[in-house]
Amino acid sequence: MKYTLGQIAQIVNGRLNGDPDVIVEGVAIDSRLIKDNELFVPVIGERVDGHSFVSSLFEKGIKGSFWQKGIEGMPEGNLIIVDNTIAALQKLAARYRLDLGIPIVGITGSSGKTSTKDLVASVLSQKYRVHKTDGNKNNDIGVPLTLLSIQPDIEVAVIEMGILDFGIMDNLVEMVRPDHTVISSIAPAHIMRFKTMDNIVQQKCLINKYLEGTCFYNHDTYGLAEYLPEMGLKQKPVSYGFEEGSDVLIEPENFSAYGQNFRVSVYPEYTFAVPLLGVHQILNATAAILVGRQFGLTAQQISDGLEKVTLTPHRSQLVRIKENVIIDDTYNSNPGSLKASLEMLSSFKNYRKKCVCLGDMLELGENEAEFHAGIADAIDFSQFDYVLLYGELMKNLHERIQSQGRSSEYYNDRDKLRERLKEIMNEQVIILFKASNGLKFMDLIQELEEYYEH
Repeated sequence: MKYTLGQIAQIVNGRLNGDPDVIVEGVAIDSRLIKDNELFVPVIGERVDGHSFVSSLFEKGIKGSFWQKGIEGMPEGNLIIVDNTIAALQKLAARYRLDLGIPIVGITGSSGKTSTKDLVASVLSQKYRVHKTDGNKNNDIGVPLTLLSIQPDIEVAVIEMGILDFGIMDNLVEMVRPDHTVISSIAPAHIMRFKTMDNIVQQKCLINKYLEGTCFYNHDTYGLAEYLPEMGLKQKPVSYGFEEGSDVLIEPENFSAYGQNFRVSVYPEYTFAVPLLGVHQILNATAAILVGRQFGLTAQQISDGLEKVTLTPHRSQLVRIKENVIIDDTYNSNPGSLKASLEMLSSFKNYRKKCVCLGDMLELGENEAEFHAGIADAIDFSQFDYVLLYGELMKNLHERIQSQGRSSEYYNDRDKLRERLKEIMNEQVIILFKASNGLKFMDLIQELEEYYEH
């Protein structure tokens, strides 16, 4: 991004106090990371108000800042006065997206969107200069920051778009206006706010509000195959999946702890390999294949992109500790993604021991107890040698497993859980760690790594 303060004030409908000819190149919301030539966007958070840093930032030499009406203590300096700093950031991002004029692939879903983003970006980078969402900065602040960080020489952008409530996708799509879209899955994530699965389908599909190109979607997930064809999109949506009725059928081949091979019907003579775990990652990889094909890549270029993918950390990430294989899937969890991860582990046939270490799934609303218990009705836990459950909500899964005459261990003490894991790891096992981010299981894995390093 490169605009004068005068241009920015006009774009965001703000009032400039200062020099309209000053040029800024980029924006920042973190006062610790801002560069001298960037515009500061003070965000009012639950604990900290960014406006409190503006004065000291001017003393350090920044060229300009937004300032929200009604906030006292306005300092001297180049200030753009706006009604709301976040809304102004979003307006600026929306304008920059239009000025860029490059194709954008928008990706959403209840789970799998970050892995899909990484896979799509890796494939497209075999032919184009690609910018992708950093980590999981996919919300109403992360998306505009992502857009505004796109360099002028970029040819394609892959933008992850996540929503926690009604209205958010409307806001995101006004900024991103994707040329092509992917919807990876529908599951009861954040259902406390959305109330029903059908509401989740409707809100996710709003990513297609301005769509001129193609929507690629998971045929096997809830609701999309019924809802998307009724949206009246300009281009026919393209489905992919394992089930009959998909536009693009997937045929999995061999699996291992190091990846999996599969075929897709649009390349019947070609076997693709992806160094990721789980059937759900084959679905995500197929979305990347179809996007690559849409952008004119050869099958070999697509294959190279899949094999070179680097995932955002804590999404089915493989970690080796001692002689054990750890599957770090600790960033988030909901019933759909948990079932997919458990099915992935059950597909491995050559391990002496398999262990699952599961923590609570958060933000599931009033039916959270049954969402946890119901995992036992969808997955045969007897196929795992050890089932370790942690957290208040996981007690419901423990009781359901026990009622089925199967074995699981329940812990409400993190230290005892860690000591039990150390015992199990003396047997050379493969362990799946999965929980919502609030359980901090990624820290638990790090503690185990540090223990075995010493």
